[in-house]
Amino acid sequence: MTGHTGHTGHTGPGDPAGRPGSLRALVRALLLDTLDACQGCPAEPVLREEVDRFDGPLRVALAGRVKAGKSTLLNALAGEQIAATDATECTRIVTSYAAGTREAAWAYLRDGSVVEARLSRTAGSAHVDLAGLPGGAGSAGTAAPGAGAAGPGVEALRVELPGPRLHGLTLIDTPGIASLSVELSRRTESFLTRGARRPAARRPGGRPAGDVPPGLGTAGSGAAGPTLAGADAIIYLLRHLHAADVDFLASFRRTGLGEATPAHAIGVLSRADEIAPGRTDSVDVARRAAAAIGRDERVRALVQTVVPVAGLLAQAGTRLSGDELGQLLALAAEPAADTDDLLLSVDRFVAPAASTSVAAPVRALLIDGLGLAGVRLAVALARLGYARDPAELAAELTARSGLPELTELLRGQFTDRADVLKAQHALRVLDGVLGEGATGEATGADGPVGPPPRLLALLRARREQIEAGAHELAELRLIGELRTGTADLRGLDGGRRDEMERLLGAAGVDVRTRLGLPADADAAEIRPAVLAVLGSYRQLAENRLLPQPTRRAAAILRRTCEGLLHATTGG
Repeated sequence: MTGHTGHTGHTGPGDPAGRPGSLRALVRALLLDTLDACQGCPAEPVLREEVDRFDGPLRVALAGRVKAGKSTLLNALAGEQIAATDATECTRIVTSYAAGTREAAWAYLRDGSVVEARLSRTAGSAHVDLAGLPGGAGSAGTAAPGAGAAGPGVEALRVELPGPRLHGLTLIDTPGIASLSVELSRRTESFLTRGARRPAARRPGGRPAGDVPPGLGTAGSGAAGPTLAGADAIIYLLRHLHAADVDFLASFRRTGLGEATPAHAIGVLSRADEIAPGRTDSVDVARRAAAAIGRDERVRALVQTVVPVAGLLAQAGTRLSGDELGQLLALAAEPAADTDDLLLSVDRFVAPAASTSVAAPVRALLIDGLGLAGVRLAVALARLGYARDPAELAAELTARSGLPELTELLRGQFTDRADVLKAQHALRVLDGVLGEGATGEATGADGPVGPPPRLLALLRARREQIEAGAHELAELRLIGELRTGTADLRGLDGGRRDEMERLLGAAGVDVRTRLGLPADADAAEIRPAVLAVLGSYRQLAENRLLPQPTRRAAAILRRTCEGLLHATTGG
């Protein structure tokens, strides 16, 4: 078949085609061949969108209830202030943040058109001016553009910013679940649980978004369709376990990614510094609370883990200047009786007549930047000698924020698994396109528009071959079965099931994490560990006294261990 020539280009890291014979290469080739076969049929825009998504950066959405700290965490992950945060409900529109060659913003209107909007940067965030757009009102983050206004209104935004933090990763900020505004909640739930499946976006005048001239978007793609394409994975923020959180995650699992596994979601216990405010071990306390939530069977079936993160602490080095951090050290050096009295409440701390050498405007900035719990922790760290200068204080706050652990988790679970997560989504899309009668709904002058039945059957057969032969997908399915309790593993105890999850990559996909070895374990420790588990699962897979489902699961683990051995020995 001829290659697809209309694609807007690869925007993710590495070779878009993938290594020959790899899961990525096989799925991408099938996508392109199906697209070529479906030229002019109703499935074409859906396939074009999926190819753009498949070749683009991994799309990770941040979701949660109102004021869970989504925008604050997004800023911490991006390493700069790009999303607005304040004491009100800030995020009004689904907004994606991606790497770009210049600062730019694109507005996706409800009529399918895409227009560039004016982007302005302030010390606290990036603002998109929607005032001049059809149905727009004010700036994103401070108004509800298009809500109740004339014109098509704004469906979503894409902000492109230069910088290394967003390379290979698109972060998506979403309005809060269970928002006071039903419309805002609907936007998030529609985006994440059903996606915004619609015809390819077009420029005013009917031009497709992909026709935006090079230089107006990332890698020449402009504001192409992926902004409306949902998410590959999700970071779900919660302050405590609520029924609405479980319901939403269940919906995301069922419909957002076509029966997605827990590998697609990470739970974050947000604002972790407020759980035990002022204690130097506050994040450790929060870690125990997060672990308790993660052990809940309802949560275990929906996310791979729950980790604590204090977003404001993580931003200490980027949101506060060296002078402002120095004022925290000065505050810690003052008499403890006076300082402790100030730290009883926000009102006392910011009072103009407070007994301290730190000026009231500076104290207000410190509260805005760290929150009262963060200020208490900073003072405690300085008093105990953990931080003697502003740089040390910023480093200590970041280390205790939980952000380093979350960043490593993102790398190990999402970034390193990006091709598998995208392939799983693409295969679900292909299921819909290649299903009986799915491509021949439109008729033209010469009859039905769509691929001939014989070609359609060949494409379906290729799709089934990929699914059957992809061990990576088998691993994800088994993780899901283990977490949801649907795996029939009679004859195996709980310890064995935990080991299986770890070997399958539930805690991370690198060899040492899968084997449960320390991060600094050398090759002399790795090979014996691989051989031990390989022998164990060979025996289980060949044990005819065990039920067939148990032997099937053991066979998947055996192949996993064989892959680990191959990676360890290099052949």
